[in-house]
Amino acid sequence: LHGMAHALERLLELAGFDAGRDLLWSLGDLVDRGPFCARCLALLDEPWFRALRGNHEQLMLDAPASENVWLQWLANGGDWAVDFPWDAPEIRARLEALPWAADLRTAVGRIGLVHADVDWNCDWPELLTALERATGLSRYVALWSRRSAIRAMRGLPGRQVPGVDLVLLGHSIVESSFRWGNLQFLDTGAVACDDPTAALTMLEIHPALQLWSVPTAGDPAASLWRSGLNARRSAVVRGQSGRRRPPP
Repeated sequence: LHGMAHALERLLELAGFDAGRDLLWSLGDLVDRGPFCARCLALLDEPWFRALRGNHEQLMLDAPASENVWLQWLANGGDWAVDFPWDAPEIRARLEALPWAADLRTAVGRIGLVHADVDWNCDWPELLTALERATGLSRYVALWSRRSAIRAMRGLPGRQVPGVDLVLLGHSIVESSFRWGNLQFLDTGAVACDDPTAALTMLEIHPALQLWSVPTAGDPAASLWRSGLNARRSAVVRGQSGRRRPPP
């Protein structure tokens, strides 16, 4: 989502989403780079919404550790939090509770959700265990890896993750959603409004698999937000925002 709450509203209306009956899962990255990050975080309070942990939620959680980590988050889109209590305990608690993956048993099969990639040393059940126990590199791969996406975009043979029928991935931007083996890439770069292919994409699971997408190229709110990027970053770095910096 990356702060594109207004695009999500259009997408759900297009798909006929029923908040009293349907459930929506986000593949992570609610925040950073887009105009309505606080509204996206507020979705965590909605009974019809669930979210995974993305690398940008992890950057936000890690930001208080040191000024260097905080600056890394700022450089990766954290400038939206200029006047937002990003380090408040109640907000951190919500982000800490976000799962590393989700395992859905549906009428169309077992569907796995993870932000970036599946550890190449694991089948799906093994990955869930590794993520829970924080063993190996599974958590890093789940949040940051682009290995599968790069291989897929190079046209290499599809990857079949054992123990699951379909795995849905975000993180790596693709021009349009596509399946590679039993991996489906869904991040079509909604916040990258200067790209003519920018769109927000969702996969409906019930009653049958169906893709829904709304274009965001040239989106006025996102374009205006991006135009103020340098000013916001300067204000934060100079301490003009009213938000405290992490301890040195």
